[in-house]
Amino acid sequence: MNLSISTPQVPAWLSRYQNLPKCVLQFVAAQFLINLINSSQFLLLNLFLKERGLNDPSIAALTSQRFLATLVFSIPAGLWLRGKPLRKPLIIGSILFPITALAAIESVQYGAISMASSCFVAMGFAGLVLNVAGLPMMLRIAPPEQASEALSMLFATWAAASICGGVLSSVLQSIGHFDLGGIHLILNEHSTLFILTLCGLGAPFLNARLPDPIPVIKNNRHWLHVHREDVPVLLRALVPTLCISTGAGLSIQFLNLFFSSVYHLKSATYSAFSSVSYILVFITGLIVPEVQRRFGWRGAIIGVQSVAVVLLAVMGLTEIWAGSFWALPIALVCLVARQPLMSMAGPSTSELSMSFVGERNRELMSACSGAIWSGSWWLAARVFEFLRGHHLPYWQVFLTTSALYLLGTISYTGLIRGVEGRGLR
Repeated sequence: MNLSISTPQVPAWLSRYQNLPKCVLQFVAAQFLINLINSSQFLLLNLFLKERGLNDPSIAALTSQRFLATLVFSIPAGLWLRGKPLRKPLIIGSILFPITALAAIESVQYGAISMASSCFVAMGFAGLVLNVAGLPMMLRIAPPEQASEALSMLFATWAAASICGGVLSSVLQSIGHFDLGGIHLILNEHSTLFILTLCGLGAPFLNARLPDPIPVIKNNRHWLHVHREDVPVLLRALVPTLCISTGAGLSIQFLNLFFSSVYHLKSATYSAFSSVSYILVFITGLIVPEVQRRFGWRGAIIGVQSVAVVLLAVMGLTEIWAGSFWALPIALVCLVARQPLMSMAGPSTSELSMSFVGERNRELMSACSGAIWSGSWWLAARVFEFLRGHHLPYWQVFLTTSALYLLGTISYTGLIRGVEGRGLR
C-alpha cells in the first residue's frame, strides 16, 4: 500500500512574493530596520521626553522639528534627485537617520535640549531623503509585472516594524533591568529606544548591496527646472493626497485621545487593540496585488477606502450614544477594521500616482507628497487644538475627516481614467 502525504500548496497570490528579486527583498529588509526606529519613536518617544521633565507644549515643539525639516526640504530634494542614481542617497540617508536619532535621544538624556532640537531637524532631513528616494528606487529595481507585490511589501514594513517594535518594547520593559558581570542596564523608555534605534544601523549595509539602475528618462535641464506641461499633472495627482492627509491630521493622530476622553479606555487596552489592527494591516497589505488584479484600480482604491470612510464616521458617531452598552464595542470594531482597509489602499494609490505622473516626475511626486503630509499634519494639529479648545465634540471632527477622505477618494477616479486611458494598466 503506497501512502503519499500531500503538502499544502501555497496560494497563487502568495507565491508571487517568492519570485521577487533578491534586491527587492534586501530593500524591504532595509526599510523594515528604518521603520523599527520610526515605530519605537511613535510608541515611546513622547513618554521618554515626558519622563525627562518636558511638558506637552515642549514635547510638541521638539518633535515637530522633524516635520519642519520635511516641509522645508522635501521639494528641493525631489527636484535634485530627479533622474539621478538613487543608491548613494539611500545609503547616506540610512546612515544619518539612525545616527541622528541616537544623538537626539542622548542629547535629551543629558539635558542638551538645543542640541536635541538640531538633531531632530537633521533626522527629519535624513528621513525625507529616504522617503523621496524610496518609492522611485523600488519601481526601478522591481520588474514592472511585479511592481504591485514590491510596493505592497514595502508598505507592509511599517506594520511589521510596529508589531515587532511593540512586542520588543513590551518584553524589554517587562524585564525591567539586566545584569551581566559588572554591567547594570535599566530597561526603560530610554534604553528601549536606544536598542531599537541601534537595529537601524544595519540598513545602510543592505542598501549598499542594491543595484543602481540608470533611469530610462534623464533630466538634462537644470535641476530646478520643471516642465510646464508637468505642472498640471502633478497638481492633479496631489489633490487626493492633500484631502486625505488633511483629514488624517485632524483625527487619526488623536484616536487615542478619543477613546481615553469618551470611553475612559486605558492605554494598555487601546494598545492591545491597536496591535491587532497592525497585524491585520500587515496581512491585508500582502493581498493588495490580488485585490487589484480581481477588482482593478476602482476596487482596490475607491471600494476599499469608501468602506474605511464609513467605519471612521460610525466610530465617531458612537460618541453620541457613548453611555449605551453597545457603543464601545462598535467603536473598537471600527478602530480595528478601519486602519487595515485604509492602509490597504496605500500601495495601490502610490502605484497609481506614480504611473499618472510618469517616470520623469516620480521623485518630485514623492517629495511633494511628503511635504503635503508633513505640512497638513502640522496644520491639522493646530486646527484640532482650536476646535477642541472650543469644545467641538469628537464626532463632528471625525465627520469632517470622513468628508475630506471621501473627497480624496473620489478624486482618484480622475487619475484612474487618465492611467487607463494611456493603457498603463
